[in-house]
Amino acid sequence: MKENLTRRQWLNTGATILGGSILGSVAGVSPLKAATKSLPSAPIRMMFNENPYGPSQVARRAMRKAFGEANLYSMRGAKAQFKALMAKLNGVTPDHIAVGFGSGEILKKAALMNGIDKGELVSPALTFETINRYANTMKSNVKRVPMTDDIGINLDRMADAVNRRTKLVYLCNPNNPTGALMDTDELKAFCKTISKKAIVFVDEAYHEYVMDPNYRSMIDLVKAGHNIIVSRTASKVHGLAGLRVGFAITTPETAKRMESYLTDSLNIVGLRAAIASYQDKKFQTYSISQNNRARDVVTGYLEAKGIEYLDSQTNFMFIKTGMEITDLQPAMEKHGVLVGRPFPPYTKWCRLSMAKPEEMERFNSGLDKVLG
Repeated sequence: MKENLTRRQWLNTGATILGGSILGSVAGVSPLKAATKSLPSAPIRMMFNENPYGPSQVARRAMRKAFGEANLYSMRGAKAQFKALMAKLNGVTPDHIAVGFGSGEILKKAALMNGIDKGELVSPALTFETINRYANTMKSNVKRVPMTDDIGINLDRMADAVNRRTKLVYLCNPNNPTGALMDTDELKAFCKTISKKAIVFVDEAYHEYVMDPNYRSMIDLVKAGHNIIVSRTASKVHGLAGLRVGFAITTPETAKRMESYLTDSLNIVGLRAAIASYQDKKFQTYSISQNNRARDVVTGYLEAKGIEYLDSQTNFMFIKTGMEITDLQPAMEKHGVLVGRPFPPYTKWCRLSMAKPEEMERFNSGLDKVLG
């Protein structure tokens, strides 16, 4: 169509549009709805372990109120309030808390400290990669420890891999991407022993989702003075992934050192949202219960089809489809579902994030068609 229309052409075009609108209304169908109905719905995100419900209404109100502070450098005060709240909720002092731009920054700064100390990092062969990638950036040697036959973290092998050069040991519990939980007593014994030789970093990003009654956080070991870092995040249960608020609970000495390396790039909206959300127990309970419902929808289907999967204590699952993930991803997208990236060497497994319970039916339907 030419950019310059005559007055008559413009009027004719307008009449055509108006006529279509009138006809749609006569037929009892809104022209907007009629046009929208023919468009395909957006694919459902099941690849980044996001909370499909968040932020809560309480957090949203706090965010809107925080806009009034957007012209002020008030982050320092809000950060102090957040640290005080995290200390209170976890039974430690504010000196035990280091706040970061998401728990990702906490992970990177631990790797930075390790690199400055010219230390070696010991990490499982299959786990969350942020700390490993940053350690490589720091030119640190990263020693990867093979998984068990059931794709669990082998704490005995991890202990054997620690030597005099080791300054940092990384464990994600529950682990990402498997969703599997380590035995609490075994992990506690490991942390007590190994923390005498190196810092043990326990990533507890998904701890709120854990349903196992025997699960315990490693924060009690921090309180006892052991050389341990426990990381947490507001990205998952709280649904604040885009606002980037995370923190570490560790010894006051390590917290002080870690904070000296942090970029302190937190924003007032994210801090206010996190402060509100951590006090909104009702929303946390709702998010967790809906996540459990969504997982039940998928596990019921997988068991009926005889498809192997790992028991998950998180908001995602690790499923053995038997199909290369690079082939499964585009195939599932055709059925309106976006699934997780490859996790070598388990390339015929799929990490599936939980969406809303009713949306998980689309995954079941799509996988059924893809696997034939």
